[in-house]
Amino acid sequence: MRLEEAAALIRDGSTIGVGGFGVSGHPMALLYQLARQEARELTLLGITNGNDADLLAGAGCLKRLETAAVSLEEFGLAPNVRRAVEGGCIALGEYTETTMMDRFLAASLGLSFFPTRVLRGSDVPKVNLDIREIMCPYTGEMYHVVPPARPQWAVLHAPAADPYGNVLYPRADALVEFDRLLSQAADQIIVTVEKIVPPEAVETASREVLVPAFKTAAVVEVPFGAHPCGFGGWYNRDVEHLRYYVGAGRTAEGFQSYLDQHVLGVSGHADYLHRVGGLGHLMQLRLDGAVGLL
Repeated sequence: MRLEEAAALIRDGSTIGVGGFGVSGHPMALLYQLARQEARELTLLGITNGNDADLLAGAGCLKRLETAAVSLEEFGLAPNVRRAVEGGCIALGEYTETTMMDRFLAASLGLSFFPTRVLRGSDVPKVNLDIREIMCPYTGEMYHVVPPARPQWAVLHAPAADPYGNVLYPRADALVEFDRLLSQAADQIIVTVEKIVPPEAVETASREVLVPAFKTAAVVEVPFGAHPCGFGGWYNRDVEHLRYYVGAGRTAEGFQSYLDQHVLGVSGHADYLHRVGGLGHLMQLRLDGAVGLL
């Protein structure tokens, strides 16, 4: 499937969950394509988002964001999200990282709510009326409860998959486990990968399957599909480009210029990669041993 076809599966008004964390591991090529195709009225669910949410906010794709934070880490605040929330263009549902994980877990288990103790003494329930209190029927103890987070679509970036949609991720870490939980919570999954591998690769590495084929609606081969994010074990974040991105986002006019040059004004992902420096620049980001992992 082509990137354009995969992005077209996500209709206006959909609820999506985006894999990755901060400025690492997001399926940026697919998100750029959503912006290019002028997706609108999306609700984004996440744990700690970064330039994924900021890009969609700046491109006018979002109507609501539910997350613990939007952080560009050492590169600064997320200017487009902040501007959109302060201007009333995006509704914000504030949670903590733990309670967002609880929400995805609740969805994966088919639960209508999830109880938690972590919000005791917190002001978060004061600004989020979707967080309620209940009494335990066994002990009489009071708990906060949060609703499930069930995206219609999870969009992920992974190292490899076979043509059927069995997604391989040989490197286990906390980021991978969040992507796994997100995939279990979602109705359907779209995955971009660095490389599509033959089915035999899955047969010999079945323990490394992150998402089974029956859950995958679309898989697209997109080399450097997380750029400018880093992709753990494969390539580093593009520091130069992220600094440029944040600088452009300081004003709405500056970010529109960024969109015109790198999103709306390109013919596709290959053209985007050429504009950000081409193969020579990208190979400088690749980590030693990354090619062997694929």
